[in-house]
Amino acid sequence: MAFSKTFERELNNLFRQRTDWLRRKLGARGIGKPPKFGRKKVNTGIKKLQGIASDALAHKLAKSEFNEHIASRRNYRVKGRGYEDKKEKFEKWFSAKFKKTKGLIYAFWGNRNKCIYIGRTGSHGNRPSSHFEKFWFSGVKRVTIFAVKGKSHIPKLECLAIHHFQPIRNKNKASTKKWTKACPLCTTHRHIEDELRDIFRFR
Repeated sequence: MAFSKTFERELNNLFRQRTDWLRRKLGARGIGKPPKFGRKKVNTGIKKLQGIASDALAHKLAKSEFNEHIASRRNYRVKGRGYEDKKEKFEKWFSAKFKKTKGLIYAFWGNRNKCIYIGRTGSHGNRPSSHFEKFWFSGVKRVTIFAVKGKSHIPKLECLAIHHFQPIRNKNKASTKKWTKACPLCTTHRHIEDELRDIFRFR
């Protein structure tokens, strides 16, 4: 309910700014100068409404999709001194726990359960340990591995994990392929943008 009210309030605010000139023309009294309204204002409004949608839906969608498409999940506490020792210990654990897999989503966690990085790999892709050499890995305390039931769901689950956990080291959204399933939250974002750009169209 709080989400819908916040969304409606921001949307109404955008409409009020867009139609302020018309209401003034028809005799409505405005306070101060008429607000400037252009593409920049629409872009800001789209991002704000997408952010509201993410805050409201990311946890719910991630929980639902992970419950349906994740076969198992395991946590690993990072051990060792230096990245080579840490990598060797992790590889030994990983090989024992994930002998056969269709694909994985993995999350790196730091202090206070802060998500540092979200990644994915197919059945023959690079393992999570390929990141152990990166400068930021020294802050990683725990690794969570999610074994995926079907390959087509891997990009979608990675994208939802990024939306939900908000990792600090992921610079781009998850890449997709034609045969993979779409992220439902990204689809919602596109609907918001398409509708608002259609409503607030400029010549």
